[in-house]
Parts: sequence; structure tokens; C-alpha cells
Amino acid sequence: MFSGPDAQRLRAQLMIWWIIWAGILVGLVVIYLLLGRAPAKAPLPGANPLVGLVGLAPLFVSIIIRWLVLPRFREPGRALVMFIAGLALAEGCGLLGIFLGGVYKDDIFLLGVLGVAQYVPFFAKQIFEPKASGFIPNN
Repeated sequence: MFSGPDAQRLRAQLMIWWIIWAGILVGLVVIYLLLGRAPAKAPLPGANPLVGLVGLAPLFVSIIIRWLVLPRFREPGRALVMFIAGLALAEGCGLLGIFLGGVYKDDIFLLGVLGVAQYVPFFAKQIFEPKASGFIPNN
């Protein structure tokens, strides 16, 4: 995996990414299991049922961060900041689904979990050990 004198430090930094990701994912599921399992209440007669879809906005921003912004960063510090920001937005989708989702509560929560799951840090190894670029003879 990693080689050289900084291998242990790089593995520790990569482990931090995994711990943050797993903590947010597990935390979101625990919040749902403890607070979000109550049956959804019927909307009030004058209420707009589309208010429950408010959690989709941070999810779309999170998707843009994950697939368009995060791959452009090559420095681990800046990439970690975008990683945490995207995770927080995806988790926000799940939390908004739990507390404001109404009839869409379970659906928005599940989309939030999938939004967090897309950040699984398999890609982070490329940030810490980038592929060589340019002319490489005998390759």
C-alpha cells in the first residue's frame, strides 16, 4: 500500500478519513433508530406536503462536491475539508428527512444515508499516493 519513511503517518491520516466517515454514517443511523422511527403524521390541511423535500437541496450540493469538486484536490488538508463539508451536507439531508420529512421521512433519510455512503474513502488513497504523471520510461 504505502512505502517509504512516511508510510505509518500516511496510513494514520487515511485511517482518520475512515473514522470520520464511519462515525457520521453510524451516527445518522443511530439517530434514526432512536428518534425517527415514530410513524409519520398526516400533514395539516393547509400545509404544503413538498416541505418534506427540503432535505434534497443539501444532498444535491453534497453530490456536486463529491463528484466534481473533491477529485480536483491533490492536497490532503484541503481535500479533507471538502470531504467533511460534503459529508455534513449529506448527513443534513438525512437529519432533515428524519425531523422535517413528513410523509417522505423514510425516503429522505435513506437518500441521506446513500449520500454519506458515496463518500466511502476508497478514493482517499489516491490523494495520499498519487499516480505518477508525465513521461515514465519502461511503463
